[in-house]
Amino acid sequence: METYRDLFIRVEATLKEVSTLPPDLFELRFGEFKRYEERKLSDVDYFRIMVEVVFYSGFKAGTVTKKLGKIREYFPDHVTVAKYGEEDICMILSDSEIIRNRRKIEAVIENARTFNDIILKYGSFGNYVKSFKPKESFENLMRFREDIKHRFEYLGDITAYHFMMDIGLPVIKPDRVLTRIFKRLGLIESEDKHLEVLEQAQRFSLATGYPLRYIDIIFVKYGQMGKDEYFGLEDGICLEKNPKCEICGIRKYCKYVPSVGQGRSRL
Repeated sequence: METYRDLFIRVEATLKEVSTLPPDLFELRFGEFKRYEERKLSDVDYFRIMVEVVFYSGFKAGTVTKKLGKIREYFPDHVTVAKYGEEDICMILSDSEIIRNRRKIEAVIENARTFNDIILKYGSFGNYVKSFKPKESFENLMRFREDIKHRFEYLGDITAYHFMMDIGLPVIKPDRVLTRIFKRLGLIESEDKHLEVLEQAQRFSLATGYPLRYIDIIFVKYGQMGKDEYFGLEDGICLEKNPKCEICGIRKYCKYVPSVGQGRSRL
């Protein structure tokens, strides 16, 4: 019987094998995600993260990543963006180098104004987050999640988790990639069971000692389609269509493809 720790090590090792990065650079780049909860974030950092979450929502990650430079250029901080009007929106929409989605652009501007209101009330966005004491209990985490869903545009069921994860809170984003892999492993019954995904991710975290953000990036890159030069990956492995089962390190535990010559193993 494979443990959560051993299963994760297999996934991690397979990524290392297929990545073109030398081992030390692989560890350096993926290792950034082991230290997410240690970062000290400014108001500008919090806003930048929210802007990126809004643009990633519903789009292929590779598409947005290529545009991040322009996104950051047009939306540098909440104070500047809160002043944008229709003329600014039209100017941004005229630039072919950015994602020209009016709803997202308008959402970012409205969120900047909400940011300003929160900072005026709490002194900083960090103080607003801390007011919920989100690391003290799961209930507090969920109260914070409900509050940001209510206050901010484009922070829905999944994207709220995305924002929370990227600001260093102990949650994981239960997106299509993660839920697909967990379902194929028999860890969850349905891909819409977000709390079950979080529970399983926490088990991986406890078993390995790694933070949830690192658990997330390893599994996401394992199943995400498309080339990623930063991580030295030509493509993912556990893809939605045509998964690369022949090189998958956890193939014998997967329910997607029958094991050859042996029975199923379960955690």
